[in-house]
Amino acid sequence: MLKDKIFAGAVIGVLSSMVKLMVNYLGYLFGFTKVVFWQITASRFLEKDDIFTPAAYLIGAVADFTVAASLGIAFLYVLSFIGKENLWLRGIGLALATWVFLFGTLLGQTTLHQEPAGILVTLAAHFVFGIALALFTGLYFKLAEKKAGEPRGIFTFTPQPARKIRVFHLKNQQEEKKNNKEKTLKKPKKI
Repeated sequence: MLKDKIFAGAVIGVLSSMVKLMVNYLGYLFGFTKVVFWQITASRFLEKDDIFTPAAYLIGAVADFTVAASLGIAFLYVLSFIGKENLWLRGIGLALATWVFLFGTLLGQTTLHQEPAGILVTLAAHFVFGIALALFTGLYFKLAEKKAGEPRGIFTFTPQPARKIRVFHLKNQQEEKKNNKEKTLKKPKKI
């Protein structure tokens, strides 16, 4: 599971999105915004009158989690190229860039218009999304390093180091007899 970056990134993105949704829902409970994220996302697909139906929540949830999973995957792959340093800054930067891109362009063209307080709730929620993205990614990296350092079980295949091959030359019997005679016929040297 830890070796599959796509699955791990999707889980990281969905978990971060859940944290983002909690911040959004708190803003909704305290009256700062009149809609939750799933309604905002569903407004891209549905008319304004259909935003408060159960189908809108389902459509918005699928779209929101799909985008969040994609962002988690992209974040993991980008970090493998640029490094793991300043993880918090990179997570918040990706989240705020997503907020500007999605709310400034795609979702800004919907029929659902929000008050400034509602837009600030979405900004704060995306900021928290970036922090959660960095937190869950950092946990993933720690687990992956810990897993890599553990010894394997006794039933797993471990390759053995290569050994130097020894070559033996077999001499025929006549050559051996000739060499033995030469050794025995040699006169001792005087010192």
